[in-house]
Amino acid sequence: MILAKALAAFRKTPVQDQIVPARKGWGIIAEHVGSEEAQRLVEGLRQSGLESKVVPSLAALPDAQAITRWETSIPEQPVLMAAAGITVTSTTTKTIQEGPSAGQKILSAGILLTTGLPIKIGGKERTVEKTQHHSDLIFYLDLIYQDPLRRRRIDAQRFDYSFLKERKLYFLMGNFKLLLGDLVQAVPAVWRNHGARVLLDNKPVQTMGYESLQDLERETRWLLTLMTA
Repeated sequence: MILAKALAAFRKTPVQDQIVPARKGWGIIAEHVGSEEAQRLVEGLRQSGLESKVVPSLAALPDAQAITRWETSIPEQPVLMAAAGITVTSTTTKTIQEGPSAGQKILSAGILLTTGLPIKIGGKERTVEKTQHHSDLIFYLDLIYQDPLRRRRIDAQRFDYSFLKERKLYFLMGNFKLLLGDLVQAVPAVWRNHGARVLLDNKPVQTMGYESLQDLERETRWLLTLMTA
């Protein structure tokens, strides 16, 4: 909200119009703007107590190379670890038959025999479509290496956690957090993104805020730009 209010003051718009740009920026306030406009934006943010800087260009991310085992995950020391938990919702639609249950059919038959009235309990039989929504929390970790610049991605759902041995847990997020902890222990100076800090500090996963891998990659570009600017 602090950033949204600062952007609203600079752009002379209602605050609510700037909430989404502020939330989706992930450190990058504006791209493809002229140097004069960018500098005015920096000054406007500074007046609101927010420090920012103008850079000639943003870091580009190399293609992510998937890794699935610890032995191949850190052949060298990464300079940045960027983790994210993303909720993926899947939708399934099934065709089912609706109508009276077996008990209701027996009750209807009993009424017919007793009263002679064809009263049906439970409604008519019909074919309907039922839609169900199922959500899963999916974790990813991007490791950034330099000289040369490269990116390796761990899909937590498809990673081999056997290296944990007796520490291995029975739930994925716990094993993923142990992996992050081992990485930090092996490379204490590694930069950590917002998602990694949330997990390492045992904060609620809901506070991450990532809606897609594009959010993670945008934040990673921002951090990598800060590292190299």
